[in-house]
Amino acid sequence: MINKKTLKSILSFTENQNPAPSFIFIYILTWFVWHHQLFSLFINAQGDFLMKITTSLTSLEKNQYFVVFLLTCLIFLARLAVDYFKFKSRELLNSADDDFVNARDDQKFAQNTDIANLMATLTKTQQQLADSKAREKKVSAEKNEAIKKLLTLQHELDETRADIDILNKLKVN
Repeated sequence: MINKKTLKSILSFTENQNPAPSFIFIYILTWFVWHHQLFSLFINAQGDFLMKITTSLTSLEKNQYFVVFLLTCLIFLARLAVDYFKFKSRELLNSADDDFVNARDDQKFAQNTDIANLMATLTKTQQQLADSKAREKKVSAEKNEAIKKLLTLQHELDETRADIDILNKLKVN
């Protein structure tokens, strides 16, 4: 006996079929492909239209209805198999998405320590950033103070050199 899940799957598959070429159309197309010499002889034959048709039809040695029928069945079954596997893969993907959504819903209500750990790490990083900014301001202030001292010393040195140059000029005179 077929279980209920398989029956539902087959029913859903048959209901969701895309419109496809009919079996007769596939049979006629296969017959023309299998007996392709009709076209080539029709084009190459000499004479009027009726003469071309009779020449191409008489060249057909034997009409292989059964072989064409089997090929048509094979093509038709292959198309159904491809459609079925495509349907099953979509069904599998949809059920995987449902499983993912259900898993996410379960995680909402479970005790989740990842968020707490992440928040603790974020708070620690913010504190380190604040400390780093304070150290940077302190180092910047110390650097500015050292530059001011150097400029003051440079200015005093320049004044002292100017005084020495003036005294040297006075001694020479």
